[in-house]
Amino acid sequence: MRFALSFLTALLVGVSVASAQEPATGVSPGPDELFVDRVVAVVGDSAIFYYDLLEELYTLQAQGVVLPEDADERLALEREVLDALVVRTLILRAAQQDTLATVSEDRIEAEFQLAWEQEVQSFGGEAQLQSALATTGRTVAQHRDARRREIQEGLLQQRYVQLRRQEIRVPPVEEAEIRAYIEEEADRIGTRPATVELRQVVLLPEPSDSARAAAREEAERILALVRGGEEFTDLARRFSDDAGTAQRGGEIGWVRQGERIPELEEAMFRMQRGGVSDVVETIFGAHLLRVERVRGPERLVYHILVAADLTEEDLSRARMRAGEIRDSVAAGASILDFEGRGDEVGIPNQIALALDQLSTLPAPYALPLRSSSAGDVVGPLEFTWQGQPVVVVAEVTAVREAGAFTFEELRGQVRDIISQQRFQERLVERLMAETHVETRW
Repeated sequence: MRFALSFLTALLVGVSVASAQEPATGVSPGPDELFVDRVVAVVGDSAIFYYDLLEELYTLQAQGVVLPEDADERLALEREVLDALVVRTLILRAAQQDTLATVSEDRIEAEFQLAWEQEVQSFGGEAQLQSALATTGRTVAQHRDARRREIQEGLLQQRYVQLRRQEIRVPPVEEAEIRAYIEEEADRIGTRPATVELRQVVLLPEPSDSARAAAREEAERILALVRGGEEFTDLARRFSDDAGTAQRGGEIGWVRQGERIPELEEAMFRMQRGGVSDVVETIFGAHLLRVERVRGPERLVYHILVAADLTEEDLSRARMRAGEIRDSVAAGASILDFEGRGDEVGIPNQIALALDQLSTLPAPYALPLRSSSAGDVVGPLEFTWQGQPVVVVAEVTAVREAGAFTFEELRGQVRDIISQQRFQERLVERLMAETHVETRW
């Protein structure tokens, strides 16, 4: 069994250090018999200590994993954890040396603040967290520093792996391999939960002309501040209505063509590095864009959104249109004949949902689907998604009881898993060949 020790451990599951470089042999004593500051592995000029391994074990324990008491099982787990630490260190060293693998401080700080708030909340407050940390000998300040470093390193490694995925090619996966994987992993794959499958049309209420004009006027005012020398990132934090990026100074991230709505892409890929766009209008409001870096087909983009305020009349028009679509589909029209804009807010046109996961979705969307049957047309379903009001009409195409997965249901996902594993193995093999790795077990 493999344990997700971190982003990279989960990413590189199944990749063994031993497959690329033979470790030294020996017997691992228990924690009471070994000095915790003993070096258990060397990766380039980085050392991994036994206390690093113990910290990973404590993390597993905190996540609910019961550590084995049997000496042989404990040894096997420790070796697996050490393999994961070596792989993580390999990736981190490579990422730190790659000048293209960068993550902005704004992104790191935003991710850290979100993670920290969630962790404190999970303990019921900072006082409770401090009490829990007392048993480990770590202060809250030390724990904050460690968590921030983990997030920084994780984001850096993630970016490095994304870059390498573009250059390391792996052979295509044959259907026989997919079938063999499914047979070997049948116990882990388990059974399919009860699901509902549907096609849907997602409508975005459109703001009035006066609301658009007001948004544009405010964006023009902010643009004047940018051109007057004020920092784009500071202005994004102060004025952007995109809550998801404002706290990161407006950072959207690296963007390729085909990933954003046309109006934004046209501006993003017309600008050179350091350029700031004129006001760009979309259904969401008025945008300002800044291209921070250019790398081949990619752009590192920051933006400021001034939202166009929606009125009740705007929402009513979307509800009325949704009602017309619902009635047409119920009368026999194909829902595929109607266009939606779900791609602009990340809602797919076709989707399969596990019934036991519906509770994680907005109630106005989930509740009608929970009691639906194949052939039902439901809507208008109105809710807020990523800060944007949406109105949905959905046609239920199938409701499946829990049972064994079919090969067709698994084929695509398993193909992706095998392909990713091959990439992971090749990446680690490449880094192993370039780096001195020694395990002292």
